[in-house]
Amino acid sequence: MDLNSEADEDIKNVQEEEEEVKQHFHVLAVDDSNIDRKLLERLLTVSSYQVTCVDSGDKALEYLGLLDIQENEFSRTSPISSCSSCPSKSSQKEVSKINLIMTDYSMPGTTGYDLLKRVKGSSWKDVPVVVMSSENIPSRINMCLEEGAEEFLLKPVKLADLRKLRSHLLNTPNIHDTIIDNDLNNNTNKRKATLPEHSDRRTRIQELPVS
Repeated sequence: MDLNSEADEDIKNVQEEEEEVKQHFHVLAVDDSNIDRKLLERLLTVSSYQVTCVDSGDKALEYLGLLDIQENEFSRTSPISSCSSCPSKSSQKEVSKINLIMTDYSMPGTTGYDLLKRVKGSSWKDVPVVVMSSENIPSRINMCLEEGAEEFLLKPVKLADLRKLRSHLLNTPNIHDTIIDNDLNNNTNKRKATLPEHSDRRTRIQELPVS
């Protein structure tokens, strides 16, 4: 096999590995515009990503478990997003596999910027957040990037934009594995605490009386 054939084979293997990895990535898409949300869902699905769509920042916070009691009551009274890939009730297993959050910037109530700040100040801080907007405002872009956004994309989002996100996804820690690891560490620490400590007590030798 010549060098060119080996290079082609390596490229093919890398592409196959990337495609296999991509199928395990779960993207949370947040947009109050039904048209933009459907477009984003379609692009992500075509790119072999698992997608969950919600129509507001509050719904995203609820899905991630970041709503307090009052906000949760308000969110329950708001209409549910009609998205084919949006589950009726998110399980902890589904939520723990979120690898990327893509959110619109301008939304009523909790904006994309508000959502970004809440995510980066929570246990989800290691999950990449991409902010989208139809307005190219430098100050807004810089503000989001300084707050921790990985990218700021101009709408409408294109397939080429999603390719830019691949590097962020490949470097994303598996949140589900992290949770499992933390549980294992906690259980191990508990076991250590319950185990009796080894003492260096020495058996006392009773002295024989001197006759």
